[in-house]
Amino acid sequence: VKLASQAINGTVLMPGEEFSFNEVVGERTEEKGYQAAAAYNNGEVVQEIGGGVCQVSTTLYNAIINAELEIVERSPHSMVVSYVDVSRDAAISGNYKDFKFKNNTDVPIYISATADGATLSFSIYGQETRESNRNIKFKSEILETIQPGNPVETVDASKPASYRMVTQSAHVGYKAKLWKLIYVDGKRTEKVLVNSSSYAAEPEYITVGKKQNATSKPAASKTPKPSGSPKPTKKPK
Repeated sequence: VKLASQAINGTVLMPGEEFSFNEVVGERTEEKGYQAAAAYNNGEVVQEIGGGVCQVSTTLYNAIINAELEIVERSPHSMVVSYVDVSRDAAISGNYKDFKFKNNTDVPIYISATADGATLSFSIYGQETRESNRNIKFKSEILETIQPGNPVETVDASKPASYRMVTQSAHVGYKAKLWKLIYVDGKRTEKVLVNSSSYAAEPEYITVGKKQNATSKPAASKTPKPSGSPKPTKKPK
């Protein structure tokens, strides 16, 4: 997160110029200092170098739509993410999923980014031309909810039969839209569609063991020998 935000911090876009996340941040590699973290891949959560960088593109996306700059390219994640509402994310993957926007104003804009502890923030600087009595809000609308279905079990013969581990939690799927609500003097005057997004449902994945504990046969008991005839105790004095 820090490496990607540092690459974007200080970016200047001239009027009409386009920003590409993949071009500005570049490839996320170990040589650049990126580490492995959780990422989505074909419906599964995997460890991937540069995983988590979508938090940067998503935060930037929310700053850009608040600044009302022109979105050129944006993709939802394959499954929902937990840190923003549905349809407010912007996925990055390899060189085939990019986040792009254009400076559609008449003046240059400057992008500031900071990553401090658990807080990531973006600020967009330019010339404010919007009326002071005009405000905007964004609202996610869920059109359809898709349940994940039954859990999927994988047997690991090397684990004991009592072993049971959830390797991936279930993900509910959604079809959703993001709307921009425009208010003038406190009254809503317009509702504009920002994007439409679909997120796949994925079941819970569980690994169970199969290996039986080794058992040993009990040793055969020996037939006890009969004791000799008991001798009487001596007569007490």
